[in-house]
Amino acid sequence: MMNNPNTALQPDSVWSPLFQQRAFRALMTAFSFPGRRQPLPPCVDAKGPACIAAVLCDNEVTLADPDHLIQPDDIRRLGIGEASVENAGFIIADGSRAPSFEPALGSLAEPEQGATLIIRVASLDGTTAFPLTLRGPGIEGTQSLGLRGLHDGWLAERARWNRNFPMGVDLILVDDTQVVALPRTTQISGGGN
Repeated sequence: MMNNPNTALQPDSVWSPLFQQRAFRALMTAFSFPGRRQPLPPCVDAKGPACIAAVLCDNEVTLADPDHLIQPDDIRRLGIGEASVENAGFIIADGSRAPSFEPALGSLAEPEQGATLIIRVASLDGTTAFPLTLRGPGIEGTQSLGLRGLHDGWLAERARWNRNFPMGVDLILVDDTQVVALPRTTQISGGGN
């Protein structure tokens, strides 16, 4: 049976292997090219943060959802351990609110223990008056990133959390249809939405 090229455009369930494979590829591409928007595959039963959590989270990691962006039934389907924001491996948060917590930053011996923050933003469509300028590994020269719905407090806290590299946090910004990765190695300047 031949693969129909139009099937890639058909919405699928966030719990289907096909969706998760496609979303995982989009997320890995986003981490390979920080600041570049990557489209998420269409999904019929979840949006943004839930799509990313379905790809990254399983019963081996912990999750905190202080802003309740994922439905309780979806948390149960993930089979994930819930934890406080200070101890969680993954944190899902509303980007329109200033961060009010201290995530795990890892240690010099185990920097990989730093949290990954999945931050819901209004839009990654690139139409902002004050785009961010990004530099670092995976970026040739500079990369511009326009977004809406990210409180300025996130950038200030990210700089503080990542000041003792390699310790720190990685950010995943997500709207309903796209994802952007900002690993701790990415330097950010500009902004002001």
